[in-house]
Amino acid sequence: MPAYDYRCRVCDTSFEIRRGITESAPASGVLCPAGHDETSRIFSAVAVAVGRGAPAPAMAAPATGGGGACCGGGCCG
Repeated sequence: MPAYDYRCRVCDTSFEIRRGITESAPASGVLCPAGHDETSRIFSAVAVAVGRGAPAPAMAAPATGGGGACCGGGCCG
């Protein structure tokens, strides 16, 4: 069941409402826990992982020392 986040414009309370995907929001609006009807829905980003749940590979540490690329080889004045 999806959860929808709301914030009350009167008392600045954030709260969550759970309802089925096929259910629509009440025509009279959503009340905050304190009973105010001036609420707005908050967009919540959701992280989605693809694959078998293996952790991402660690990035290799950069090579140090000499060699060509600016400023690794001492060529910059």
